Amino acid sequence: MVTSTQDFSNGTLAKKNETPNGQYVEKLDPAPTHGTYFENAEGLSSEHRQYLLNRHGTYDLDPVPDMGDADPYNWPQWKKVTNLTLVAIHACMSTFTAAAIIPAYETIALDLGVSLQRTTYLTSLQICILGVAPLIWKPFSNTYGRRPLFLLSLICSLVGNIGCAKSPSYATMAINGAQFILYVFLGPETRYIRLGTSHPTSALKASYFTFSRIDPRPLTLRDFIHPLTLVLKPCILIPAVAYAMTFLFGSVLITVELPQLFGQKFGFNAQQLGLQFLGLIIGSVIGEQLGGSMSDAWMARRSRRKNGVRPQPEFRLWLSYAGFVLTIVGVVVFLVRTQQAAQGKWNVSPVVGIAIAGAGNQVVTTVLITYTVDCHLEESASIGVFVTFVRQIWGFIGPFWFPNMFTSVGVAASAGVAAALIVGVSIVPTIGIQLLGKRFRGKEDNVSPRMGSGVDVEEKA
Repeated sequence: MVTSTQDFSNGTLAKKNETPNGQYVEKLDPAPTHGTYFENAEGLSSEHRQYLLNRHGTYDLDPVPDMGDADPYNWPQWKKVTNLTLVAIHACMSTFTAAAIIPAYETIALDLGVSLQRTTYLTSLQICILGVAPLIWKPFSNTYGRRPLFLLSLICSLVGNIGCAKSPSYATMAINGAQFILYVFLGPETRYIRLGTSHPTSALKASYFTFSRIDPRPLTLRDFIHPLTLVLKPCILIPAVAYAMTFLFGSVLITVELPQLFGQKFGFNAQQLGLQFLGLIIGSVIGEQLGGSMSDAWMARRSRRKNGVRPQPEFRLWLSYAGFVLTIVGVVVFLVRTQQAAQGKWNVSPVVGIAIAGAGNQVVTTVLITYTVDCHLEESASIGVFVTFVRQIWGFIGPFWFPNMFTSVGVAASAGVAAALIVGVSIVPTIGIQLLGKRFRGKEDNVSPRMGSGVDVEEKA
């Protein structure tokens, strides 16, 4: 058993949120009382060991879970999968709501008496909100837990869904209502503080009926702006910008401008326009499998060749170039084949381009975000917020200048603009970070302890 070496004052664990060099680092495990925590299984009580043996079949675990069913590390597999599924469905619905109006742009424009271009700003606004909102929600979720905010989010989605008042059916409201009911019963609290504190309440109450403050540390302005300070870390900023540019053309341009391009070219109605997004869905699913499984296999293979020593994070970046190339190819095929298509005669080739771009964008997403976490594990809680902010704000700006680009250089020639920007803002900086990333990280930065027992310090990306 290892006693925490942090300072205690008035019964409260005063955790320092700064590194020796003065940098602010998030601490997600403050504790309200003086206590102890376990760094390994050697200091466990016999009851704790027996509990872990019954639950996991071993007590040689890293990290060592608490002795209680409320600890998410002790959840059975079905409970973890159920919770993840509910979160994934809600994330899907939030972005689906933003994208669902895209095929109906023309109908909305006629109803509101505005131009088709001005109608696209509805989606631009939602893109912006999706980027800014995590800056607000994250500190509150760390303080009060994930479950209360998740339920609040579902309630807001339920009562504020766009179009509910005029909808001829209650299908959308029913989906959000069903999510709310399922999460009430199947979505326990995942925010669990282990260090230096006790949990006197039952696991059921702690997981489902606790809506009070979990983290005793007071909220400060720094909690809200901290993710934005990651702009000072090159190994986070450069991949974020590279990914944002790829996302802009591989996702935003296609989804936002497709109704205007296909509506004018082929005279599609809302339903026909909606079917064109199947290409993006299929491509994204394929790209995620390639970017996820292939990325892990790529790093594991390198680790085996180095006798179990994990490779430098920059080695993962080799896979991002495939994603960049696929995105460029997909955007070129989409724009060029759309312009070349005969008026009123649809063919599948632009949709094939959409699928290719979607696959490339997803590969870039997985590889670059994983790389940033590998480089700065101590900032993993804020990296997602920062990357999302950069991506969404970049995407928000795009629809304001896409039409001018199409008018000035033409639809097909715009593919050249997209390719040049991806090369200049995504590929070239990624090459730079691959060569200089180790120097940027510095000696005090942490890397992800995912493989092997050490880091190949001699390896060059």
